[in-house]
Amino acid sequence: MNKVRLFLTLILLSALIAACGGPRPMAATEPEKERAYWAMKDYIDSHLIEKVLSDYFKNLGDGEQPVIPKDFDYKMRSFSTYKGSRTNKTELLDRSLSYVDKKPVFPTVDPIVIRMRPVINELKAALAEAYDYYEMKNYVDDNFAKGKELHARIRQAWTAFYPIREEFSAAMRNLGAELRKAHLESYTSDKQDFRYSTLKLVVDAEAMSAELSRQGITADNVLDLDMNAFKPKYDVLVEDLKIVTQQYQVMVDKDSSDKYKYEKYVNAAKEVKAAASELVERVNKQEKVEKVPSPNDYQYPSGTPEKFSSKVGSVASEYEHIF
Repeated sequence: MNKVRLFLTLILLSALIAACGGPRPMAATEPEKERAYWAMKDYIDSHLIEKVLSDYFKNLGDGEQPVIPKDFDYKMRSFSTYKGSRTNKTELLDRSLSYVDKKPVFPTVDPIVIRMRPVINELKAALAEAYDYYEMKNYVDDNFAKGKELHARIRQAWTAFYPIREEFSAAMRNLGAELRKAHLESYTSDKQDFRYSTLKLVVDAEAMSAELSRQGITADNVLDLDMNAFKPKYDVLVEDLKIVTQQYQVMVDKDSSDKYKYEKYVNAAKEVKAAASELVERVNKQEKVEKVPSPNDYQYPSGTPEKFSSKVGSVASEYEHIF
């Protein structure tokens, strides 16, 4: 009798699932999903783009045909792993991508991730195949025939991926800023609390970045920055850093174990302030940027909005890692 009831229950459950359009997406907490997306962004920026692709195009060029010198001996960087690390970055990427199917919904980010998923999967597949190809020196056997095919695939996938990645980065910055502002406004504990101070610094730095975007300021027109709107926000950031460093120094003086936990964040906060100071100094001195960075550059000249924004992203990321 119990087996019959169990059988009927399973049938009814299957019918309910079918009637509702199939299994519902698994739920995740808001911080969990946000962290997964930030982890994916960090990996894309710091490893996939700055290391793997940058090294690949540096050695083989970014033209239609790969550049192959006579003494060719290329050691390609792995898409999946860092040297000396057992962490499989492909698994990290796949796990982060899976959160697009989980609630809560991030309406400004999820649609971009849905479009990004097949493109980055193709880039991942092409790079993984290329890594094996160059690792085993298969170009000796086919005179680079397969290497040329893979080069075309990698270029095509990167061309398709780059604009979506830019959309994703912008959407994540906006999402993070919105969530952090909401968290800061709902903060009820002592305003001298270190967590409050570190969050406020991030929120205020992002407000400066937003002001640069609102004015349409880039390295190309940085001298057009309206300092009447920007300088008050800069002054707030300066005060934020003073409070953060004072609170951190208390931990150092007490030899608190927390000082190691927050060290990277504090260093990132100092770099944000330095980048902001360079920007203010450039505008005050009316010094044009000699070499305007291209969209594919990852090392930005000092005193540019691009460098400042990259440092804001770093301190926001460090905050997410410690809290």
